[in-house]
Amino acid sequence: MARSRNIKPGFFSNEHLAELDFATRLLFIGMWTEADREGRLEDRPRRLKMALFPADNVDINRMLDDLDHLGFIKRYTVGDVKAIQVINWAKHQNPHVKEAKSTIPEMPGLEGSQGEHGTSTVQAPDSHGSFPADSLSLDSGFLIPDSLTPSPAAPDSADLFSRFWKLYPRKVGKDKAEKAWAKIKLTQTLFDEIIAALAKHSVTPGWTKDNGQFIPHASTWLNGKRWEDEVPEVAANVHQLPVRRSEPDFNDTEWARNLVVRT
Repeated sequence: MARSRNIKPGFFSNEHLAELDFATRLLFIGMWTEADREGRLEDRPRRLKMALFPADNVDINRMLDDLDHLGFIKRYTVGDVKAIQVINWAKHQNPHVKEAKSTIPEMPGLEGSQGEHGTSTVQAPDSHGSFPADSLSLDSGFLIPDSLTPSPAAPDSADLFSRFWKLYPRKVGKDKAEKAWAKIKLTQTLFDEIIAALAKHSVTPGWTKDNGQFIPHASTWLNGKRWEDEVPEVAANVHQLPVRRSEPDFNDTEWARNLVVRT
């Protein structure tokens, strides 16, 4: 199964990779997506061709030999299993801790060994690096985040409901409101959206007239996703009082009709 991996701009300026042809460099990138979390994959050239170059006439076996010769990979055999180890894997990549462990035998003599550039070739099976992998970069810096980066922790739904309930102006049917709240796939962003909408609803005429008796129960409001309703601005619901002038407009003769002649 293909996996998401990291690649940095420094890959393209690596002086050792520059000795290889374009297709072989592309193969090396593709192999990262086929390798498991320890940087191992089965040495099956035909399968790699179908996965990475299905429409191209390329010699995968020769390309693998070239990568092996320059020390980017190591082709090895354990028993009847032919496999490939990507050298300096921990330096190139930073697999997610939940990624499945390798089922491919480890390369003989790998434990405690150093790669061509003096870095351990694999990452500890149950560890997740504190720093981004180097990904063949010739300089320091950060990687593009991997798609397997863990999502932010889910917000505390019970705590957020307490905050919502304190703000909701009609304290009726709390149990039903909690059940409606539990159905929402809550995120911090969605909670902020709900609270912002609640603030707008709270000042509309329908909620403020007659001591709020027309405010819906919280469970009704939540089940109906009423926070998604369009709420007109309060100012649009208020009729402006006519401006009272301190003196008549003498350009308008209408004022003269109201004059009373005193004798």
